[in-house]
Amino acid sequence: MRKMLITGGRGMLASDLAKSMQAESGWEIHALSRSEMDVTDAAQVRRAVEGIRPDVVVHTAVLHVDAAEDDPEKAYLLNAWATRLLARACDRVGATLVYISTCGLFGHEQKGYTEYDPVILKTVYARSKYEGEVYVNQHCERHYIVRPGWLFGGSISHAKNFVVKRYEEAKSKTDVSSACDKFGTPTYTGDLARGISSLLETGEYGVYHVANGGAASRVEYVRHIIECFGLKTNVSEVESSHFPRKANVPDCEVLDCLNMRYVGLPGLPDWREAIAAYIGEIRADIGA
Repeated sequence: MRKMLITGGRGMLASDLAKSMQAESGWEIHALSRSEMDVTDAAQVRRAVEGIRPDVVVHTAVLHVDAAEDDPEKAYLLNAWATRLLARACDRVGATLVYISTCGLFGHEQKGYTEYDPVILKTVYARSKYEGEVYVNQHCERHYIVRPGWLFGGSISHAKNFVVKRYEEAKSKTDVSSACDKFGTPTYTGDLARGISSLLETGEYGVYHVANGGAASRVEYVRHIIECFGLKTNVSEVESSHFPRKANVPDCEVLDCLNMRYVGLPGLPDWREAIAAYIGEIRADIGA
């Protein structure tokens, strides 16, 4: 039986990845929380990897965008240095490392960014995640660097469940606002998990954009969520400056999954289909 170790084991992607892989035969899953393995502690990382001896390690633990601006030292420790520790540990035992990077590596031009576009590192988060990519390339022979789109999914109780939060907001208001000048690719963590599983079967290591199909502004994203719940709440278009934040995130984070096509893998479903499918799964749980 193949073994998979997942860091950040209580997170949104980690939870859906564990569920998806457990549904497949032949996988033993070890989804470790920080209390079980602190990825910034070299001794703990080495002990866990050498003790479990996984075939695959998926590194989902992360310090997110605005928190990274607040504490750059912690951002580089968790997003970059910890990735180096994992890469070295994986290489020692011959494990494959799947590093979850970010779509936030690009710029202002409204286009689908491919794996071959130059990065434009506008935030501490982007710089720290990209340095993680560099360390993976340097220290682990067998690796996949996965750049996902705007993630949604996971348990309805998850603190970062964007879909549930928009539902709760829309249910209590007649009008909500969302940005019309930020663009990306909403991506369901369940679909991403299946994409990662497919990549692992190819043996074609490298950098991959893995996102649902299509592109959306934030306002289009929010409108579709509300429509799928059958709510009549109006969604007003505003500039992103209406929602001030510490991180100067790119205007466009749309991904074109070029390398997935090159290795012959089918694209993930359109983002609208993915949202409808996810809402169908959680509707009863939230009483919608």
